[in-house]
Amino acid sequence: MKNKIIKYLLVSSLCFIITGCGRDMVGLDTVDTDRQAGEAFIKSDATARAATNGMYNNMQDRYVYGGELHFFEGLFADDFTHTGTFSEFAEAGASNFLDTNLSIRRIYGSHYTVIRTSNIIIDQVETKPIAGNTITEVVKNQVLGEAYAGRALMYFNMVRLFGGVAYVKTPVYTAAELITPKRDSKEDVYRFIANDLQKAIEFFKKNNNTSKTFLNLDASQVILAKVYMEMGRFNDAKVILEGINGYSLASNYETLFTPNSTTEDMFKINFTATDGGNQAFFFYPAAVGGRGEVSLRTQLISIFDANDKRKMFSIAQGRNYFTKYSNPGNGADNVQIIRYADVLLSLAECRLKTSGDALTPINTVRARAGIAPLTTVTLDDVLLERRKELYGEADRWFSVKRFGKAKQVIESKGRPYFPQRIDLWPIPVWQLINNPNATQNPGY
Repeated sequence: MKNKIIKYLLVSSLCFIITGCGRDMVGLDTVDTDRQAGEAFIKSDATARAATNGMYNNMQDRYVYGGELHFFEGLFADDFTHTGTFSEFAEAGASNFLDTNLSIRRIYGSHYTVIRTSNIIIDQVETKPIAGNTITEVVKNQVLGEAYAGRALMYFNMVRLFGGVAYVKTPVYTAAELITPKRDSKEDVYRFIANDLQKAIEFFKKNNNTSKTFLNLDASQVILAKVYMEMGRFNDAKVILEGINGYSLASNYETLFTPNSTTEDMFKINFTATDGGNQAFFFYPAAVGGRGEVSLRTQLISIFDANDKRKMFSIAQGRNYFTKYSNPGNGADNVQIIRYADVLLSLAECRLKTSGDALTPINTVRARAGIAPLTTVTLDDVLLERRKELYGEADRWFSVKRFGKAKQVIESKGRPYFPQRIDLWPIPVWQLINNPNATQNPGY
């Protein structure tokens, strides 16, 4: 199980290290300046690739794609229930975060750690390339595509969780450079994200990545389509999604969550025994090797047809859990970030919002699950299918808000719905203490 807050990537004899400390952007507890990228490190294909690998290493942090985001969005919505002892998780299950929640602070800070690494890559490869560097054009295009897409993906998570945040684009190398940025508006953040993704797409069009464990052209285009959907630009999103081809649904749903490659993969993170994630450990009860901090709500289980092949459910110690993530001991699990089923369901949503055949894409997903096709389709049908297809993949709360169902979902848990407090999570109090330009979200 990977539970380290600080991770280091050591590269070559220079001992270049990118931190994954999960700390905040400002304040004394921000950058380990003895372990930061030097300002003239990225000079060759090898060092450019190593720096980009550091960005993915940061993404494996527990508070990015290593667990917490998956736990908290399902707890805050209506897929999971808290069955452990951690107070941070109890707040998520009650849909009532405090601004002192340590996990929220680390989610916030760890996303900025990825962003900082992305900014360093852009700075040294594009903005101020090192004199005499030997980076080839192919590698330059690939790593810049990844850096821009990685930065955009992190901000996309953050704007949906926290609203407008500071869209920092400059690298931080030393303590003297620590910044106290003001928050950008939500609208500006979405515009900056779209701009970054458009840049990534142009770089990938020149030299694309073929491995789905790296950000690539198609994944970047799908992320951009999802950004447009959040912005209400459903026709623009539809055009992009209709242009995604060369993929098909994996014949066996369960293989999506193994290290094996499938025809459905678009961007995923494969954890290994040496850098394992935390998903299975926190979902599995103690009797089967986990902690049992989070369990499935029986209401989630009840929405599935009896013969639905996506029911990867089990029970131990009277607790319902799921087996998409199956290695509670070492965390060597496959975490899907973008996959083709999401493309199909997003396309159905966009067509319902604009025009076109929404039945075919949703029925393609249902056919793989082994359940009967729909004869008519509504937005409620699409939201329900997203819940069944993508549970445990950090999608539910984002989808619920986009579909305008946050009030219904929160009240179904017996909780009061106060939109100012519920729709956005709190800016961590540590950020407010250390950044005089930071402001809190309404309701906190």
